[in-house]
Amino acid sequence: KMSDVVINEKIPWNPDSQSITVRTDSEIGSSDRLDVMFADKDGKWAGSVLIYFGERIGYGLRWCSGWTPFSTKPQAQQEKIWTIKYNFAKQNVVISCNGVEVVDVVISDSNCRFNNVWKTRKPTRFFFNRGDRASDSYSLSTRY
Repeated sequence: KMSDVVINEKIPWNPDSQSITVRTDSEIGSSDRLDVMFADKDGKWAGSVLIYFGERIGYGLRWCSGWTPFSTKPQAQQEKIWTIKYNFAKQNVVISCNGVEVVDVVISDSNCRFNNVWKTRKPTRFFFNRGDRASDSYSLSTRY
């Protein structure tokens, strides 16, 4: 069962065992964005995944990388189910859209300017940032 998105509501999350699933129905070209922020046990920012619904759809990792087109183009249908997996120990972010992997990136010194935010702050919760106009509902899934 999916829950409605409430902007800035802090949601307990264990990235080692749970993935975040988000439903959107934004059109490509709408300039909407999915904006999921991670926070550590002290409430400090610990990373973020943005998905931009521009003329070309792509993603960004806040405090890491700017806008990047997806390596695999998401399916054309308007309703999309996004799955965000973050392995803190391996510093690996994987994003899937409707079951198709569109991002698989390892955060490192070579591709992430401020990777200390990602490396040193283990997320314990996430929230939908105030600029998020794409996310409609979400759920947490056990990965193992």
